[in-house]
Amino acid sequence: MSPSLPNFVTLARKGFRRQRLVLLDCVRGQTVELTKFPARLGHTNDADWKPLSLAPGQTGCLLEHVEDDRFRLTAENPRGVRVNGALVTNTCELDPGFSLIQIGRELIALAAGDEAQEQIRKVQADDWRLFRIADGGVEAVTRFRELPELIRQRGLDPVRYAAAPLGLDSGFHLTQVYEALGADLPVRADHTETAVLDGSQGAFTCPVCWLKFDAGDAMNIASHDSLRGDPILGEDARLRFFPTRFNDLGHAIDPLGLPSADLACPHCRRRLPPSFLEVPQFIFSIVGAPSAGKTYYLSILLKMLQQTLFREFGLVLKDGDPTGNMLLNQMKNRLFSASKPEEAILAKTALEGAMYERLPRHGKMVALPRPFAYALGRAENRPGNTPDNSDHATDCSVIFYDNAGEHFEPGVDIEDSPGALHVASSAAIFFLFDPTSNFAFRKILAGSHDPQLASNARLDQQDSIMSEMEIRVKRMLGLEPGRKIDVPLAVLVGKCDVWKHLVAWDEFKNPLQNGRVLHNVVDENSARLREFMTKVDPTIVAHAEGLARTVRYFPISAFGHSPSKLEIGASAGLLAPDPKRIEPIFLEIPTLWALSRLLPQVVPTG
Repeated sequence: MSPSLPNFVTLARKGFRRQRLVLLDCVRGQTVELTKFPARLGHTNDADWKPLSLAPGQTGCLLEHVEDDRFRLTAENPRGVRVNGALVTNTCELDPGFSLIQIGRELIALAAGDEAQEQIRKVQADDWRLFRIADGGVEAVTRFRELPELIRQRGLDPVRYAAAPLGLDSGFHLTQVYEALGADLPVRADHTETAVLDGSQGAFTCPVCWLKFDAGDAMNIASHDSLRGDPILGEDARLRFFPTRFNDLGHAIDPLGLPSADLACPHCRRRLPPSFLEVPQFIFSIVGAPSAGKTYYLSILLKMLQQTLFREFGLVLKDGDPTGNMLLNQMKNRLFSASKPEEAILAKTALEGAMYERLPRHGKMVALPRPFAYALGRAENRPGNTPDNSDHATDCSVIFYDNAGEHFEPGVDIEDSPGALHVASSAAIFFLFDPTSNFAFRKILAGSHDPQLASNARLDQQDSIMSEMEIRVKRMLGLEPGRKIDVPLAVLVGKCDVWKHLVAWDEFKNPLQNGRVLHNVVDENSARLREFMTKVDPTIVAHAEGLARTVRYFPISAFGHSPSKLEIGASAGLLAPDPKRIEPIFLEIPTLWALSRLLPQVVPTG
């Protein structure tokens, strides 16, 4: 074989049958005929052959004959190997006819079968035609290396075009052309930049940045792997775009022709939960001081809610966003799979920790807490379901937040650190009060040996955090200081296993009876706890009732027992529950109360 094409080599002298492939180096205009298989396209030690222009560690791909004019391509390192525009992660079958292959910066046309091979020998690689992906219309004919300048001069959107040597029916996406030239793909602002929206108006509220927009303003997320790289989110994120084409199912078509089902917020560009535009979204904000136990509370709450909703109400609470909920699911699994306290420790929700992500908001990159979205719907066998409605399972999406308590401390600028602003968009607010950090409670519990009452406890700032939350919420809602919000506020007086002996505990009843949330029982429990709180330390009561028109007080315990102080190992000095003794007390009641207020047709009241 003549080495007229310096970038290809066929290896392996065994196990071949008489078959033929013709390859065209589309950039150099040279062809080579392969007749022995397996054949490798890639690096070689043969002095007569120049290796392919591959990134370090890439070795190209292997071609094997399958039968007749069918061949198999195996990517020995899948990075940079594409067939007909799609990234090859392992192997793929090449159909008879033409296949367009990209290996690193090489663009190759491969012909299998007599008709395709006859045509490929007539291709004129000196000139390339630039055509629209949508309808195949030719924009221009030019030299390969002049394509980027032509795009720039005519102000074209490169993601909407492809190019091919003259005589070749199919072409390469311009993303591949720019890669072959070692150039950066320009991105037109009118297809990717965030629309000019102030975020104060719209039918929908983003569950990530809490800015508003209408359904028509939502962005789509490109599906084609060539469209990886967003001008704002960075090169690892898929391109966000405003759709202009749709298929017969109503799905947006991305600039390279693939249907795009995922939506993104036009403000922060973060992926929105599935069915975001179809079902109501309820934000449940959990607020509390640092180290109040919010992460443990939320991890255990989700497990309890799933059990109680199904058992008592015939409802299913499903993971509505497995990718976004991954961290919370990992913490829940860690806690309930542990066999001893040191295995059950959950990390504190740090201000810039893994529970946060940096996203654009009002033109600056800020840390925003990850939302945990869950879909709530009727079980198929729930009484009252009919064949017509049993498959319409989702009634709403419930979104929880686990905020770093520092976000609510006075002095934290809400523009530079806006992670606490979700409370202004909440359907219900849950304030987790930690009695073991409160001076008045610690005084009346002085005889307890609970390690949570140790003398080196964090300075109690819970009243300040409640005051700061009130100021921020009213500021965001444009309310005068004397006005109260209409969003219900649940004050969760936690760790009741530590203090319940101080009250007439037998008088606190379970409000869940016969598949209903009995609001009169909730009210009676609340009144008893409010009276107790007022006697011990009325500050939180005063702040809560100055914030919201509707306030209820709930005794809860996430563990149902006192945690242990670890004495040895890397976690020495930390507190952790005994996973074998976790028996929550009334933990899910506040959330069920909120749901029964929002969706009484789904979570009935009595």
